[in-house]
Amino acid sequence: MKRKSSRKSLLLVFILLIAVLIFVFPKSGVKQEPKEFVKNMTTQSSEDLFFVYQTIRYPSNVEIIQFRPEEQGTTIGLVVDPWNLNFGIVPNGGNAGRRFLVLTNLQDNDAKIEFDAYGNISSMVSFSKNNFILHKGEEVKIDIILTTTDLTQPGNYTGEIDVIIKRSKYNLFNILQVLK
Repeated sequence: MKRKSSRKSLLLVFILLIAVLIFVFPKSGVKQEPKEFVKNMTTQSSEDLFFVYQTIRYPSNVEIIQFRPEEQGTTIGLVVDPWNLNFGIVPNGGNAGRRFLVLTNLQDNDAKIEFDAYGNISSMVSFSKNNFILHKGEEVKIDIILTTTDLTQPGNYTGEIDVIIKRSKYNLFNILQVLK
C-alpha cells in the first residue's frame, strides 16, 4: 500500500515539475509583432525545452477603394501569387476578399496551428479556423478573409500573416501542446 502511495506522490511531483518548467522557461514560440514585414514568404524555426516551433510568414496587402453603389460595376483586383496573401483591390462598405491556405500534416506527430495577422491590415483579417490541432496525416483548408466596413478608409494597407506550427519534441508531451 505504501509503495503505491509513494509512486503516486512521485508521479504528481514529476507532473508539477513539468508544469512549472513549461510556464517558467522562456518560450521561443511566443508571438511578437514583427519589426519589419517580410517581402516574400519566409520560414523561421526555433525551439525550447519541450517544443519545436516553425513560423511561416506571408506578406499581405490590399488596396481599399471607395465603394460607389451608383456606378455600374466596381473594379476589383485579384492576385494569385502563391507566396503572398495579397487581397488585390477591395471596395470598402462591407465587401470582402478571400484567400486560402491548405495545410497538411506529413509529420509523425500532431501539430498545434495558430494564425496571426500584423500591420494595419490586421483588424480586417479573420480566419475560418484558428488555434487548433492538426493531426498526423490530416489536411485542412483555411480561409483567410479580409472584410471592410463603411468606416474603412480607402488606401493601401499592408502587414503580415503568420502561421505558427508547434510540435512536441517528445511524444510524452503531446498533451501539453494545448497548454502553451
